[in-house]
Amino acid sequence: MTTFNKFSTGSLTVPKYLATSAWLEHIPFAFWLVEMHKPRLIVELGVYYGSSYFSFCQAVQENNLLCTCYGVDNWTGDAHAGFYNEQVFDKVNKYNTENYGNFSYLVKSDFDEALNSFDDGSIDLLHIDGLHTYESVKKDFYKWLPKLSEKKHSAFISFGLNYKSNILLFLSHMGMD
Repeated sequence: MTTFNKFSTGSLTVPKYLATSAWLEHIPFAFWLVEMHKPRLIVELGVYYGSSYFSFCQAVQENNLLCTCYGVDNWTGDAHAGFYNEQVFDKVNKYNTENYGNFSYLVKSDFDEALNSFDDGSIDLLHIDGLHTYESVKKDFYKWLPKLSEKKHSAFISFGLNYKSNILLFLSHMGMD
């Protein structure tokens, strides 16, 4: 029988980077997930200001993991996040370079374009934080599913947001409700 450790010291880590995000209350989960599962490759789809992405990066750094992180975003925005200018990418890129540049890379493209940059079975942790419609979540998940390793950890941002019903609908269609 597998023992599930519900608590870790990583869950108590104070984030070094906070920016506008609906993901702030989930940062302890990011720290826990990285500490417990020790991924080798993390990919986040939809970085925006970087609060969730840099939480994963901080957890990798503080746990001294041999892990590479990729943040994929077009940094132009969408219907839910709103549209924004180049200053958002510049801020995120500067912080990334100064703090995590030895293992973290930002990919400025849409999710479909970035898909071919990753081998099938290579991603241990995939964080999907793109457009929050049912159709978009479903499309992103199934397109990226072959990229997941045997660890197959995937996280969605939309829990707790107005878009929660789209994610729950998707999970129920997968038989995960």
